[in-house]
Order: sequence, then C-alpha cells, then structure tokens
Amino acid sequence: MKVLGSELNKTRLRQIMSKEIIPKMELLVGPLTQECMEYMILNSRIKQVNKDQYLEESGTYDAGHLHYIYSGIAHSFYYDDETDKTFITRLWKKEDIIFDVKSFVNCEDRMENIQMLEDGEVISIDHFPLKNLLNNSPQLFTLFTRLQIERETYNKFYQHLLKSSVEARLMLFLKHNPTIINRINRDCIAQHLNMSRSRLSTAYALYKQNRNS
Repeated sequence: MKVLGSELNKTRLRQIMSKEIIPKMELLVGPLTQECMEYMILNSRIKQVNKDQYLEESGTYDAGHLHYIYSGIAHSFYYDDETDKTFITRLWKKEDIIFDVKSFVNCEDRMENIQMLEDGEVISIDHFPLKNLLNNSPQLFTLFTRLQIERETYNKFYQHLLKSSVEARLMLFLKHNPTIINRINRDCIAQHLNMSRSRLSTAYALYKQNRNS
C-alpha cells in the first residue's frame, strides 16, 4: 500500500478527518477535546490501495488496525481447514469501518484477512495508537460498542440470508448493495452468497427480468 506522505496529502488527510470523519464521530459520542482530535489526525494514515492488495492478514491482535473505507470495496475472508473452503464473511464499501472489536478488547488473534476488490483509499490507525487514544478518551468506547453491535447485527442478517433461497439471497444482497454487482468480480459475490457462479447469473437474470416487467 502506498502511504500518501507529501505535505499536500497530509493537509488533505487533516481536512477529511476534521470535516468529514470527526463530525460523524461526535454525533455518536459527543464533543471531542481538541487534544483527542489532534491525536487522531496525527496518528492516522491515508493509503492508496490497489485491487487485490491486502489491508491486513490474519494474525496477532496487536498487528490489527482500524480501517475507514474512504473509497473502494474490500472483503473479509478466512480459510477453513476442515472444509477446505474459503468463506467471504463481509463486503465493505465507502464509509464502512473495518475493526475487529472482539480481538482488540480480548487480545485474541484475528482470524480474517481483509483484501481490496477494487482500487481505493483507506484511512487507518494502528493498534497501539488506538489503544492509547482510548485510554485517554474513554468516551470513544461508545463508538466501539456501536461497531460491535453493528457487526453482530450484520452477522445475524448474514446467517438469515444464507438460509434463504438463491433468489431471495440475491435480492436481499442487492437491496443492501445495489451497485456492487457491476463493480467487482461476480465470483466473489457468488462465494459470499454461498452459491455457484452459474446460479448467481441465473438468479440475477431473473431479478432484472422481474424488475423491468
């Protein structure tokens, strides 16, 4: 990943954090101190990422990051030895926050890999600066609680989705991700929805037919 290190891009990062990201955070956790905001800005990095690049791989908890998808699409996945299969657990898009709260809080190894599916930009903060930030600004735990609730809610939705018919699976997916199917490899979508590529193509053709009728 290429870190944008010029003064121009440092200024751009500061503008994005100050005008876009921090105001959204304050809506959730309340006003932040100037010291807290400055620490976040100074310890965050904006990175240009290319299609197929990894944001991070599974491993120790202290090698994890918090990632904010500023543009592009990524996915989380893991390999299961018992079934000899790769499972794509989530697709991430613009304005999503990728963060393994459970690993961070419980000091547990991270099981998932995170990889880009198209070119984009990501704003990231490392484990130790993030931990220090929380120690000095405990109100931010409210944000992490929300992130954990959101992840658990999505996991329940995903399990419900997988129990649906192929057609219903795709319809629900497209309802929540209306443009992704035209932006990334459909093999990835089929794998995420636990169906073959041919079943996905048939279901998508039927979906378009019903939508246009």
